[in-house]
Amino acid sequence: MNVLMGLFALFSASEASAKSFRPSFDCNHAQYQDEITICSDHKLSELDQIVSRGYSQVKGESRSITQDFLLSSLHARHACGNNKLCILDTQAQVIDGLSEFGAHVSNPPWIGAFRLSLIENGKTPMVSGVPERAGTCSRTRIKAIGTRFHDRQMVIPPKDYTQDEGTTIQYDNGGFQVSYEFNPDVATSKIGDQVVFCLVSIPQNCPPGDDRGKIYSATNLRNQRSWIMPATQHSCGGA
Repeated sequence: MNVLMGLFALFSASEASAKSFRPSFDCNHAQYQDEITICSDHKLSELDQIVSRGYSQVKGESRSITQDFLLSSLHARHACGNNKLCILDTQAQVIDGLSEFGAHVSNPPWIGAFRLSLIENGKTPMVSGVPERAGTCSRTRIKAIGTRFHDRQMVIPPKDYTQDEGTTIQYDNGGFQVSYEFNPDVATSKIGDQVVFCLVSIPQNCPPGDDRGKIYSATNLRNQRSWIMPATQHSCGGA
């Protein structure tokens, strides 16, 4: 019960607070390093407000499912510590998830530029291959863009495109992302575009040898469009 009460405190701020630069929780009672970091950053605070507003819009049967989703995301955010990039991507993932539960919220257009600014300040760990630790990134290029069925390149949805064809994108460093949805930010990208590719989260409590469900963010350096998608269609333990 105490955990849920804390969850509600974090994700149930009023519309009035959502219009300020303060997060949805009381910074005087911030206990975790990620909370302290959010309190010190206006953009991270704004994302926290969007999460709070989105949660307040979820109604009906989706409410309890959303609570579980937010609780899991909260644990992931705590694990970020003071890593702003990790916090940013965790918050952006939550906002995307809330929209799927019926909330009328979306990530602000400055996400990509802000992610790049955090990387350019030199404090984000960079690797040469596919990132394996949350909050680490690599610079790579787009190798291929298509649908989940790999039968054609996806640039814009053709007239006979159906929603379940989804989106896939491959990178020169071996990274891969897939979604059941059409992703317009991926669709505006081009083969050869340079991107910053970051690991957002790793699934927990997976069977031995099954690490499916990793979530990655990518930011196109040409147009600063960004997206967050998993590396596999199913998470660990699934089909």
